[in-house]
Amino acid sequence: MTNEQIKEAMSRHFVCSIAHIHGVKCLTPEPDNGVDVTFCPVLKIVRNGQTRFLDSGNKLDVQIKSTTTVSPKITWNANDIKFALEAKTYNDLVYRRSDPLPLHLVLVIFDADPPACLSVRNAELALLGKAYWYLPDPTETETQNTSTITISIPLTNQLDVGFVPKIYTNAGYII
Repeated sequence: MTNEQIKEAMSRHFVCSIAHIHGVKCLTPEPDNGVDVTFCPVLKIVRNGQTRFLDSGNKLDVQIKSTTTVSPKITWNANDIKFALEAKTYNDLVYRRSDPLPLHLVLVIFDADPPACLSVRNAELALLGKAYWYLPDPTETETQNTSTITISIPLTNQLDVGFVPKIYTNAGYII
């Protein structure tokens, strides 16, 4: 595998780990048409004293990008990150912005290329880096650019373990 493929796979597993700790399945669409993973909450239903688990219809699609802190695609500022995103991906995000559960971008920024971005210690398994989520502003429109567009991701959009339930809560759903 190339370093890019390794970073993509590690990023996907990281994002899915955050979903899994909340009992949310992480599906991989085949073929990939602009969606890397789909979050699928699992409902716990009790009927006549019997417990049943059922996939929710409230699925959330995520596009994942991965890079390193030294990438020329990134510029760090005091309050945000500027990232050169492919224009087609940006247009997908804008197109799906009005969905009840809009397509989200997750940008994983590793501190170094693999394998240096992975730490395995006695009581710890860690990916070294940060991740941020992005949604275009509702007023933004599709770009006419054919290669990239620079997006601004607030540093306050840093991914944490509450990312998945927060998205669903903000959309009016409970998981």
